[in-house]
Order: sequence, then C-alpha cells, then structure tokens
Amino acid sequence: MSIDETAINEKIGQLKSELIFLADEIETIGQDAVQQPEKYGPQALAELRHAHMGEVLRLRTELDGMENVLQVLKSAL
Repeated sequence: MSIDETAINEKIGQLKSELIFLADEIETIGQDAVQQPEKYGPQALAELRHAHMGEVLRLRTELDGMENVLQVLKSAL
C-alpha cells in the first residue's frame, strides 16, 4: 500500500486552516451582534450559529479521521 504522507499532511493543514477561519468568522459575527444588535434578530443568530457549528463539527470530524488514519498508517510501517 502506497502512502502519500505529504498529501495527507496537506489535507490536515487545509482542514485546520478552514477550522481557524470559521472560528474567526464566528467570533467576528458574535462581536458584531453585540455591538450592533439591531442588525441581527434572535432567529438569524440562531441560524448562523447552527450553520457554523455544523461546519465546525464536520471539519473536526474529518480532521480527526485524517489524523487517525495517518497514525494507523505510520504505525503499520
């Protein structure tokens, strides 16, 4: 079995970058909502939070899976 460790590490790096971007975006929206509550209604904030948290969970799951696969493959070598 051929292992492209570089590609796996690049994918892990990409997922981590996406996770950091989403965390920053969530923080920015949260600060904006506190400073300008008239821009956001409770329903809109709940929907934004739900959508972002779903994406964060997806990224974390994919990242954990990739890291686990990489560890298993490294152990098998």
